[in-house]
Amino acid sequence: MVAIILVEPQMGENIGATARAMKNFELSDLRIVSPRDGWPNEKAQNMSVGAIDLIENAAIHNSLKSAIADLEYVYAATAASRDMNKGYVLSKNVMQEAPMQASKVGVMFGRESSGLNNQEIAYANKILTIDTDVNFSSLNIAHAVAVICYEIFQAKNQPRKDLDHDVEKLAAHQELEYFYEHLFSVLEKKHFFKNPEPMQQKIRNIFTRIDNLSHKELQTLRGIVTCLDKR
Repeated sequence: MVAIILVEPQMGENIGATARAMKNFELSDLRIVSPRDGWPNEKAQNMSVGAIDLIENAAIHNSLKSAIADLEYVYAATAASRDMNKGYVLSKNVMQEAPMQASKVGVMFGRESSGLNNQEIAYANKILTIDTDVNFSSLNIAHAVAVICYEIFQAKNQPRKDLDHDVEKLAAHQELEYFYEHLFSVLEKKHFFKNPEPMQQKIRNIFTRIDNLSHKELQTLRGIVTCLDKR
């Protein structure tokens, strides 16, 4: 399952065109975070044409955390270079780069005017870019969605190695959020944070770079934090 997440989209027409691109390539999980013009959106409905079912069934969220809570692996689609220690993946390799045991993958796209900010990108495991002319890399959001959905569609026909039956289930983002809240509260008590927001973002980036953090491993990390807190 692959979800497309639009973060604060500004134009209903782009939401409708996104739904059409998704349906072209057999994707149906559309999630929208705080659409600027509210919801439902008549322009999105009109533009979606044959993909009106995706618009009608789109999940509307008030926060990015909520939109990606159940996902195990998340990409942040952006054309802009970011000063972040996070891996980059080309769109043609989108599904080959995700861990094989990840059953719920998401690709998030930002606002038409400014894209995703660094705080939002910190939630992603990797940054996803489309291989374009380096002198003109900006794409309309629906066009970008179409390219990436096409690559996902193509990847379905490319065989990957069978999973080992004993492979561990990956931790979902909601579980990671519980871990962060636990870790940050303990660090706050220990007066670790001099400048909380950027330091917390760096900590997130450390853990999201681990591509296959399992549910059991995350439980172990939480146990470590609890132990250190008691000491």
